[in-house]
Amino acid sequence: MAAPAAFRRRRGAGHAVSERDSKRIIRQWDREIEDEVRRERLRGSGEQSWRIVVWGVLWLLWLTLLAALIVHVKAFR
Repeated sequence: MAAPAAFRRRRGAGHAVSERDSKRIIRQWDREIEDEVRRERLRGSGEQSWRIVVWGVLWLLWLTLLAALIVHVKAFR
């Protein structure tokens, strides 16, 4: 007589896992993955704004150095 689908043994597992338990575990994993993705998005959006600020500051520094170089070269002429 075959065991009901909910209590069939998984191959190589050595123990029975009910279908209800496996679905519950999968749902919990999905929730954990969604929470992690949500946290990553929040963390990533904060990093993105800082990257924009840093690149803007670096760009202004580059322009300042370029202007200083031009003024310095013109002073030698």
